Amino acid sequence: MFAIATSSAQNKISWERYEDNFTALKKDTLKKGVDKLKYIQLSKNSSVSLGGEIREQFQYYENQNFGDVSTTITNSNAVQIWHRAMVHANVELGSKVRLFAQIGSNFRFANPDPLVAQIDENQLSIHQAFIDYKFHSKWLARVGRQEMYYGNHRLFTFREGPNNRLTFDAAKIVYQSNKRKYDLFIMAPVIAKKGVFDDSSFNEVVIGLHTTEKIITNYLIMDSYTLYYNTDNRSYNYMKGHERRETSGIRLYSSNNTLNYEIEANYQKGKFNDLKIEAYSLNADINYNINTKHNLILGVGANYTSGDKNPSDNKLNTYNSIFSKPPFGLVAPIGLSNIVNINPYIKINPTEKSNIYAGIYWLRRQSNKDGTYSPGAGGAIETRPTPALLYSSVSKDIGTLFLIESNYFINKNISLGLDTSYLTAGNYPKETGTGQDILYISFKSTFKF
Repeated sequence: MFAIATSSAQNKISWERYEDNFTALKKDTLKKGVDKLKYIQLSKNSSVSLGGEIREQFQYYENQNFGDVSTTITNSNAVQIWHRAMVHANVELGSKVRLFAQIGSNFRFANPDPLVAQIDENQLSIHQAFIDYKFHSKWLARVGRQEMYYGNHRLFTFREGPNNRLTFDAAKIVYQSNKRKYDLFIMAPVIAKKGVFDDSSFNEVVIGLHTTEKIITNYLIMDSYTLYYNTDNRSYNYMKGHERRETSGIRLYSSNNTLNYEIEANYQKGKFNDLKIEAYSLNADINYNINTKHNLILGVGANYTSGDKNPSDNKLNTYNSIFSKPPFGLVAPIGLSNIVNINPYIKINPTEKSNIYAGIYWLRRQSNKDGTYSPGAGGAIETRPTPALLYSSVSKDIGTLFLIESNYFINKNISLGLDTSYLTAGNYPKETGTGQDILYISFKSTFKF
């Protein structure tokens, strides 16, 4: 559901700012405005490029978490403002060495309730700081704090939606050619805290290999991955413990101008305390561009992720989405664990400077012996039911989500966004709480350079 900005050939601002492409400005001696901050010559073969962003976002929630909030929250309705400011420097030292550093300063205003530091506020932090070394035309080594994502953000993401983006302390070796890419890495998520330079890391560790092969260019591309995940931070059905989980999967997809598809499947095994892990996930999407002038795309997606089958069979079947994106936006804290959903959607660019996404999600539990969990980034938390109502509901019907996201790009640097979501409560949230419908409205303005 990310809406990626269109940009001119001279200015390509990426979601991951270390992938920005301003090479067209390298020899431009007549740069104007903020373009003057790009490719400042340090020496004959060295340069520095500066950039950043400021994002202001207004949010309104009605009946957070279906109206069931903790005693520390004064009201299930909330108004708040997120402020995000980030600046970065990209230093190229010859053709082999690159240094990248990014500082963030994020705040939440107007909401008197306790904030969630990992999501809402991080007053000042070193968000990224890494070094690249190219030891061959196709080989790269990177070490340091960095944003990372793979595939369709289902297991790893930089998490654009919340105020605090997710970053990792990591080391990786990358091989890339025209036809294939291999990433071998070890990473630990950075836990954002609300103060000044007080973030922590190395509480969880992931070791993995991710590969991409262009088998038939544009028509058949294959991702494959194997991950080993070690943590003490997760709990399932309110049981906390030590988790050692291996995930192996494959993703097949296309990249065409008209008809596209995506199929992904993975299997998880390992141990959680004394429980044997057996979990899996199946995902599919097919879409068709019926009007290439306005990119009018009609599509349907589906997810099927396992939940625990039997609380007394010495097995854990709850799928762990590790550090995934919020799959259903910010309207409700629902991740992909123990979820079945179907999602018809439409995308369109009404004008060159605007885009709209509209979708419907029919949400159900896969197993009525397991609860629903928040998205994996930052540590999955069981959001429903409460411990006292753990196995009280046999209903699987979570609800129906209606979602619209829109963006308008005033120019290459300034954009506006308006999102609204409405989640009707099904029998499951009604039987495990007050079960009220959720309304979410967001307006954001962003300046990037």
